[in-house]
Amino acid sequence: MKNKSIYLSSVFKLMDENCGVPTDKLMENAAEALYGVLKLENRLDSGIFIVCGKGNNGGDGYALACLLKKRGHRVSLYAAQSPSSPLAVKYCMEYEGMGGVAAPVFETFLDGCETVVDCMFGFSFSGTLKGEYERLCLLINESGKYVLAADLPSGLWADTEKAPPLCIRADATCTFTAHKYATACMPAKAYCGKVYIADIGIPEAVLLSAPASGDTDGEELLKLLPKRSEDSHKGSYGPLAALCGNDDMYGAAYLACSAAYRTGTGLVRLYSSDRCKEAVKVMLPEVIGGTADSLEVVLDRKPKALLLGCGCGRTHDTLITELLKRTEAPTVLDADGINCIAGRIDLYRSVKAPMIITPHPAEMARLVGKTVAEVNAERIKTATEFASTYGFITVLKGNTTVVASPDGGLYVNQSGNNGLAKGGSGDVLAGIIASLLAQGVQPFDAARLGVYLHGRAADALVKEKGVYAVMPSELGEQAGKIMYFG
Repeated sequence: MKNKSIYLSSVFKLMDENCGVPTDKLMENAAEALYGVLKLENRLDSGIFIVCGKGNNGGDGYALACLLKKRGHRVSLYAAQSPSSPLAVKYCMEYEGMGGVAAPVFETFLDGCETVVDCMFGFSFSGTLKGEYERLCLLINESGKYVLAADLPSGLWADTEKAPPLCIRADATCTFTAHKYATACMPAKAYCGKVYIADIGIPEAVLLSAPASGDTDGEELLKLLPKRSEDSHKGSYGPLAALCGNDDMYGAAYLACSAAYRTGTGLVRLYSSDRCKEAVKVMLPEVIGGTADSLEVVLDRKPKALLLGCGCGRTHDTLITELLKRTEAPTVLDADGINCIAGRIDLYRSVKAPMIITPHPAEMARLVGKTVAEVNAERIKTATEFASTYGFITVLKGNTTVVASPDGGLYVNQSGNNGLAKGGSGDVLAGIIASLLAQGVQPFDAARLGVYLHGRAADALVKEKGVYAVMPSELGEQAGKIMYFG
């Protein structure tokens, strides 16, 4: 069982102490998990150099060294400090009893290996790497060797996604039991490389009883897909009202509306300029045009969901403002819809409808009065605080998109790739989320399911076409296929 929730380090400590499994057994399981990752990564015969700290993370390293020796693999070990925790002492003595000797000179053994296993610090680390640990971290990072981190790259802080001043940069991380903030979200995740979640024997009942801070399990979200009835019609899955596009940005309207249709919406009404509607009608004859200068026209059609902002410029700010004040239909606010309300705090307070806002980091920075760098340094914190303060479900886009709800719900997405780094991808995402809303999916579920499907679609396209060739216009259809075929 692999638990894809996110936990704080205090919860991991309680789980370790109260799970009913002997702690030495947990450590042996951790060593077995590290061995399994080395095998998956084809590193077992590469010459393995384990760097151990003095505590239980170092104990994992000593236990791994014993396991490698027993199975006939070439292994060497360096102790940054003498072991001090009882389990580290136990497995250090076992390693020495097998003829293992700690390397006297770090640099010599580092030069003679191809794979480094970082077992200096795990989830309980705080502060900064100093002294010998700082020296070792710099040498490992500069060596160019393949690095596997045990639980966390040493120097990372488990309970935040912030990047520390100095830490190990790993090629892979075998994190134990479940995700930490640092393994789930950028920028800290960038130091983890490929993340493996290892079951080390914590009973499922203990995991289920522990308070999780968030979730990363996109596959589980597929259970939230809207059901379709044989006895249904277009109105059963809509309509969706989309205020999108303008004379120059008709592509944004097309991408959003097409994605909405491709993921199940029964009817999409596009409110935009005449030129935009004519262009979209050629590409997407299914869409119905509407006049973008009348609040009553939009609301009298009784839309089941609204999509506001994709490529519409600032010409419809007044209409967006009035819609936000009057509508009670769940609404996705994207792009220029976000720019419309940036700096206008009164609009946040007057919204009646369930609201999903989908900013990229620059838009988020304008909303909260920070720099883009400040937003990206603490993505989870930024999104959760905004959601809590203003009552919007917040989708902070980017690598590991964060979805936060006002009641504390948190989802950190793990699907997707840099093939999404193209103009139009965000319009498709907004269309998918709005489509799910129009089909009756609850707002927080629609936001996180939409984000997951969007990323999964990109992952599928990369396997078929490669990362350079992914086109935003293909994402909606691929997402629809995933909804049906899984």
